[in-house]
Amino acid sequence: MLSRRELLVGVAGSLSLSAGCLGEENIARCSSQGVGSGSQHLRRVAPIEGDEQVALGILVSDQAVTEETYHAIRVRDIDNNLITSIPLSNNRDMSGLDPEDYSIFSSEEGELYAVPLGHPPVHGEYTVSLVDSDDDVRATERLQFNCYADGGTLP
Repeated sequence: MLSRRELLVGVAGSLSLSAGCLGEENIARCSSQGVGSGSQHLRRVAPIEGDEQVALGILVSDQAVTEETYHAIRVRDIDNNLITSIPLSNNRDMSGLDPEDYSIFSSEEGELYAVPLGHPPVHGEYTVSLVDSDDDVRATERLQFNCYADGGTLP
C-alpha cells in the first residue's frame, strides 16, 4: 500500500496544480485545482505545508524577478480583495526558499515565495497575478484548495 507521502507525490505529478509535502511529518492534507495562463514566468501556484501552518507557494521564473517588465506579484481572494503584494524588484534573491525542498516545485527553477495562510484547516480560492509597473496583468493563475489537519478528521 502506498504511503500518504507517495500518494501525494503521485497526485502532484498528474495534476497541473496540486498540494506539496514538506518535511518528515505532515501537518495537513491538501488538495487543490487551478487554472493558469500558461505563462513561463508565473510558473506554479500551490499550497505548501510548513512546520506549523500552510502557505500559498508562488514560483516565478528568474527572468520575472530580474527583468524590469515584471514589477510585482498580486494575490487576491475570491472577492477580489488584495491579500498581499510582493514587489519583485525589491526582493531579488531574498525569498530564501529553494524549490528543490518542496516536491510540488522541485521539477522547476525560479524564485519561490510563500504567503502564510494559517493553521489547518484552511481553505480558499485565490488569484495570483504577475503585474508590470503600470499594474497591468501579465500572467494570472487561479487556485482553489482545501487543507485539513493530517489526522484525517474534520475539525
